[in-house]
Amino acid sequence: MAAKKQSTTVVISLIIGMLLTGTLNTLMTKIQFTCKSVGLNGELETFSKPWFATLNMMGAMFVVGVVDKLVRMWGKGDEKETPLMVDHVGQSVREQETPYMKKVLLVSVPAAFDIVATALCAVGMLYIPASVWQMLRGSSIIFAAFFSVVFLKRKMFLFNLLGLGLCIVGVTTVGVANVLGDSGSGGGAEDMVTGMSLVIVGQVVQAAQIIAEEFLMKSVDLPPMQIIGWEGFWGTLMMIFIVYPILLVLPGDDNGHMEDPFDTFEMIKNSGTLFSVIAIFFFSCASFNATGIAVTAALSGVHRMMLDASRTLLIWGFGLFVHYSIDPTSPFGEQLTDYSGLQLVGFAILVTGQAVYGEVVKVPGLKYPENKHMPMPSPTASVRMSVPLPADA
Repeated sequence: MAAKKQSTTVVISLIIGMLLTGTLNTLMTKIQFTCKSVGLNGELETFSKPWFATLNMMGAMFVVGVVDKLVRMWGKGDEKETPLMVDHVGQSVREQETPYMKKVLLVSVPAAFDIVATALCAVGMLYIPASVWQMLRGSSIIFAAFFSVVFLKRKMFLFNLLGLGLCIVGVTTVGVANVLGDSGSGGGAEDMVTGMSLVIVGQVVQAAQIIAEEFLMKSVDLPPMQIIGWEGFWGTLMMIFIVYPILLVLPGDDNGHMEDPFDTFEMIKNSGTLFSVIAIFFFSCASFNATGIAVTAALSGVHRMMLDASRTLLIWGFGLFVHYSIDPTSPFGEQLTDYSGLQLVGFAILVTGQAVYGEVVKVPGLKYPENKHMPMPSPTASVRMSVPLPADA
């Protein structure tokens, strides 16, 4: 069955929707961590709840699956038809049907990786600006490529290595610029390093998730929206019945716990602003997943990756606007430093490396594979990451 070609207007609308909801998603993540409310101890405190943000994201993904199910039930969907898979040479093949429950259970594996990766990045967000956080997420392509070679025995071409080299230089430059800039502005360089390190480790786990999906999900021929929904389902269950009980047992600064969910909901109940920010985050996260899948389907994962990089500029621009035009003391505003130019150069190098690696930009004189259909990660990874993997050996 040939995929229905989207009109130019629809594709442009999807791209705009993806960029806006993706930007809103990142900003609301940061803003909620700056909100204050009264918790169980009766005192005004900052909402530093990164694990709740992880639960919120999983819940949003689950809602995407529920909405997709309702649309297919009420519409003219082909729910009973076996989904088509596309192999690495771009040929449509109908996979041997795998029991549906086995497919659903397999989705729980990448869901577990996703929880850890998202939580690490959320904790890192507590220490660094939203734009820096978004830039560092580009490092995932480095680790995904490395894991694909080690575990999936993929072949690296010279242009892949060149692209990865540029990505490493770009991420390093961004990191150094922000540490130097934060030190020069009187900020805490140690906090900046801590936050960036957590985000980088989160990208390592996210890359492992991509490889797990690539390895485990060859028999999970589910439509992308269903994979997102089931990943959200498993992630929500794991958060409620495994992660939060562990967080309550582990000692920490949140009423003696690593994170206290009862205090979390008390703070949300006592602040209309915080509730609104979290509601917007939930909506933007669900919308971003849906539009990201649609953009990947209409264009490609590589295009999706490049568009996601442009989201960084919107986030950075918003932070600068808040600092210089609204409130210079705002915790989610960002200011220019003597090293902001170096940060911009690092970001440009990173994006260029992604483009070279994904064959968006081709370097004259280098050998490229004849196969034009470079294998991509599974749909859920494409939504948040869009990391193209090297060609098969």
